[in-house]
Amino acid sequence: MDRADSRLADLLAAALALGLGVFALSRTGEMSELGAVFPRTAAILLILAALGLALRSLLRQRRAAATEPAPKPEGPEVSTEVLEAPRVDRPRLAGIAIALMAWALLLKPLGFLVTAGLGLAAVGLVTYRERMSLTAALLHVLAGAVLVGGFYSLFVWVLKIAVP
Repeated sequence: MDRADSRLADLLAAALALGLGVFALSRTGEMSELGAVFPRTAAILLILAALGLALRSLLRQRRAAATEPAPKPEGPEVSTEVLEAPRVDRPRLAGIAIALMAWALLLKPLGFLVTAGLGLAAVGLVTYRERMSLTAALLHVLAGAVLVGGFYSLFVWVLKIAVP
């Protein structure tokens, strides 16, 4: 993928994230004040991240257009390339996006605990890059159960938010 395609993909991802953030923020008006704290915060962070991605992509485009290749100097060849960030693993990123969308769509029909458990497992399977030992797998399951149970407890008993 060349730089122009990468910038276009970044701008499309930013537009999608911005749209999702604005949509999510617009839906928080139907919630109780305390119940809307987390969704509003997540939506605002998504909007800010989308704007940051779009700005970074546009600044990269402007910087690339402003720089012209300099004439080759005499003598030994010296690299003047700027180090770039590691390439994004697009299949994994797509897998995470699909898992998170499924998580959001299945929340009401399956309930918070089941959906959170399945979603956490799906994201974990997509992002884990090495072979996992049985001990590591059990520790991940235990940590996930504590995390899901902690969020459930926070929402239901502390914030008094009804979860599906």
